[in-house]
Amino acid sequence: MYFCSTMQYIVWTLLIYLLYRFITGFLWPVYKATSMVKKQFKAAKEHMDGQNGNSNVSAMADQNPKFDPGGEYIPFEDLKEK
Repeated sequence: MYFCSTMQYIVWTLLIYLLYRFITGFLWPVYKATSMVKKQFKAAKEHMDGQNGNSNVSAMADQNPKFDPGGEYIPFEDLKEK
């Protein structure tokens, strides 16, 4: 009976140690890496949204028309109606 309880103690200790190593050696680093990547993607998206929001207004105001109003350009709407 004494041998069985000692063996159970060793097995439980080994299982707890392996579980601890798995959590600290694999799960925790994966969790930290994924949270860091999510933060970086979020920051990059906010940065791009900020740049696009500011530059779109000024770019559209400064942009020249893509066609020459005095030329032979026929708007698409006119073609569609005919």
